[in-house]
Amino acid sequence: WDLAARWRTARQVGGDFYDVFELPDKKLGLFIADVADKGVPAAMFMALTRTLVRAAVLQNASPAEALRQVNDLLYPDAQQGMFVTAVYGVLDSVTGRFTYANAGHNPPLWLKPSPAGDPPQIVSLSRTGVALGVGIGFEMTEAKIDLAPGDVLFFYTDGITEAFSPGGEIFGEGRLLTTLSYLASASAAEVLEAVDTAVVNFIDDAPVSDDITLIVVKRG
Repeated sequence: WDLAARWRTARQVGGDFYDVFELPDKKLGLFIADVADKGVPAAMFMALTRTLVRAAVLQNASPAEALRQVNDLLYPDAQQGMFVTAVYGVLDSVTGRFTYANAGHNPPLWLKPSPAGDPPQIVSLSRTGVALGVGIGFEMTEAKIDLAPGDVLFFYTDGITEAFSPGGEIFGEGRLLTTLSYLASASAAEVLEAVDTAVVNFIDDAPVSDDITLIVVKRG
């Protein structure tokens, strides 16, 4: 397994967050999240979220149950409309099974290389619930995929797709998918670098409008 990650804030502190942690039975927890705010308030709210997630994953093997517990504990502190979008998944490093829950976050992308050398098939791992902190009692489900050798999982926050050029044009999902379509044989670090470079070149000298966080996981 090949992993790479990058975190860069638009200000001195930010509301994006990622975490990777070992779980029993050769499993790996993968978490990425984005608070709907910036600066110090977002950073403090994300610090609370991280603490709750670390506790919840020890008590719940199910990603959906873990995020449901985080939501119930987080909601009383989610004042003035603050909320968190997040994806939490459990990767079985032996079988390649990835079980995940997506709480209103940008859908991770699953790249499946073509045996003929054509551009990879790119599958969007859709949302399975609403953002954390929005309310109590919303349904949270989970989904499963099986990663084959050569497959890539790409996690990102909206600082990628909502980056703006000096002329006010948005980077968008289309440019992201185009960039990824050339990276089927790249390593996790190469995928991360290529996408980050594409966004930085697109922004040029425009002010950075949002935090950027990326996680790339590739099965060897």
